[in-house]
Amino acid sequence: MNDSFKDALSVRARAYADYTSTRIPARNKLKALAAGAAMVLIAVMAIPRGSQADETVEVAELISIEPTYDLSRFDVALADEFVLPSRSQRDVTLNPGDNLGPMLQREGMSGSDAYSFVQAFSEEFSPRRLRAGQTFNLYLEDGVVSDVTFRPSAEKTVFVSRKDEAWSARSVAAEFRYETLSVRATIENSLYVDATRLGAPDKVVAQFASIYEYSVDFQRDIQPGDAFELFFEVARDHTGAIVQAGDLLYTSFSPRGNTSDYWLFADAEGEENFYDAEGKTAKRKLRATPINGARLSSSYGSRRHPILGYRKMHSGVDFAAPRGTPILAAGSGTVERANRYGSFGNYVRIRHSDGYQTAYAHMRGFASGIRAGARVRQDQVIGYVGTTGRSTGPHLHYEVIHNGKKINPRRLSQLAGKPLDAEQIPQFESRRAEIEVMRASSVVVQPEQPMAVLSAEIPAE
Repeated sequence: MNDSFKDALSVRARAYADYTSTRIPARNKLKALAAGAAMVLIAVMAIPRGSQADETVEVAELISIEPTYDLSRFDVALADEFVLPSRSQRDVTLNPGDNLGPMLQREGMSGSDAYSFVQAFSEEFSPRRLRAGQTFNLYLEDGVVSDVTFRPSAEKTVFVSRKDEAWSARSVAAEFRYETLSVRATIENSLYVDATRLGAPDKVVAQFASIYEYSVDFQRDIQPGDAFELFFEVARDHTGAIVQAGDLLYTSFSPRGNTSDYWLFADAEGEENFYDAEGKTAKRKLRATPINGARLSSSYGSRRHPILGYRKMHSGVDFAAPRGTPILAAGSGTVERANRYGSFGNYVRIRHSDGYQTAYAHMRGFASGIRAGARVRQDQVIGYVGTTGRSTGPHLHYEVIHNGKKINPRRLSQLAGKPLDAEQIPQFESRRAEIEVMRASSVVVQPEQPMAVLSAEIPAE
């Protein structure tokens, strides 16, 4: 993977993180954080083994889910005081620590004028919900701000206009047309490149990665020709442009010919997750890879020891990664030990259910609160990559123990996820059937017609 491609991924990952921190409601924060973490995983989806693709291949222009504000997109009749005549415009972006009133005063408003503006604006949108990076569009007449627009989301725009010496505000809701799309293809370069070239937004690809990260090693399990499908909802404006991407509803992936299908379903507690046809969650009891973005440097099995010089059993797997890379708990459980442990250096061992234990060695240090007796949850950071103990360089040595016997961590991908309760299966089957009906009638985007369908204008009703 060349540097320019990595930079492009990094920029889009940061942009997505900014989007989730400012645009997503609190009730969806957990989902947003998971998707954001998956962006890190996407950034290491290198060209798979065996691929002859040119590493300098350019990524096609991706679909934006945050279009530029345009008054013409809203088919609404605004009162005279909200019609914005032709005049100069200045866009002002909130900086970290900014408050709305002081920001407006820097743009030339008096203190009393800014206060009056904020009072009117507050009737439509709470200033406490403003976040750094959000933009206000200021319209000036004779050098004085006369109108302001603010778009907190793709669905809503706030208009604030001056009439005489007072300010008044009004909100306008945009109406979108919702439809479902199915992106289907086989991997030729990498999952990220192939999916986004067909128009799958970053958010959707990130969700896809978070679904399969427990059972698929995206650096080592993926081969050219592996099939995938992403079925998701999008919102278009009246011009046909995609302005929002919804969640994945269904996904299918066939690494090495082993197909896994999952459907989105909200359980009795209202928590959404992805389940296979038998009602088992995509999330596994234990992760096969407890670190993101690392390179497998040594496999499980007999090998010539790099320091001792003779052949001996390597009872775990090694992941090479830069010092300080976060190490994640492979599953929820109780920390049995977190201390210096001979040739393992800084070492953590966690006891899980059903006779499983996981161990992590050569760590630079432990995360806050990681000590013997502490409870940890799956994916919690427990420490950081280092090179303590008998080690030739920074890496994580990862072991899995089952009923006292060390086993190959790669076998964890075979563990089934937690199933739904029997009483929830009928509801799941009903939801699954609904999704299948939608899939049958949805627009299908394939390599033969990558962007034409996605950019097609929707006829006016």
